[in-house]
Amino acid sequence: MPYPEKRVVIVNTRTDRAFRGVLWRRRWGYLVLRDAEMLKPRGETVPVDGEVVIARDNVDFIQVIG
Repeated sequence: MPYPEKRVVIVNTRTDRAFRGVLWRRRWGYLVLRDAEMLKPRGETVPVDGEVVIARDNVDFIQVIG
């Protein structure tokens, strides 16, 4: 199954962080998110400037948002 590139996703990490953004690309063992925000408990979000780069080894699971 191909990665859902150019779609809005939530990436849940093994380090208990979650990010929502556009999965822009996969590169050399990393995922790159654009227009990202970090999700915090109780529904709070924190905007993130620039791109978020997440090591694929740190990804617990990815949710594709409708």
